[in-house]
Amino acid sequence: MDDELRALVEDEGVVLWGQVVNLHRALNARLHADIRAASGLDGTEFEFLLRLARFPGPRTHASKVAARMGYTSAGTTKLVARLEEKGLITRTRDPEDGRAFQVAMTDEGERLLRDGLKAHIPQLDADVVQRLTAAQRRQLQTLLGRIDPGEKTL
Repeated sequence: MDDELRALVEDEGVVLWGQVVNLHRALNARLHADIRAASGLDGTEFEFLLRLARFPGPRTHASKVAARMGYTSAGTTKLVARLEEKGLITRTRDPEDGRAFQVAMTDEGERLLRDGLKAHIPQLDADVVQRLTAAQRRQLQTLLGRIDPGEKTL
């Protein structure tokens, strides 16, 4: 390998990104399996319901939830239709903007989200939370908030 390629491969940003990707991949595989076993939700369905639950009020625009997930409008349309078909959300036209849709979680959506979280939290606690001190967790939240583009879309 020549020196230029070696320098590119060992670039600090490339190495850091690789660590983030590896962590994400490993945790996703482990945590999504627990969520699916407990709730039947796939990772994307679970994430949509979780992010929807974090918005204030019973309804919000599907596009706002999707933006927090980094989804395109086409991907959002398919996901929302699937969740609505499964009876996990309701979708209604925004009375103030007839082009937009608002979504709300159904009782069944809340139940499955709760089941998924009950499986998710202990595993997340063991794999992430307990490996860090309280100060390290706060620092990690601060650092991730500085670089997470999704944090700016709420």
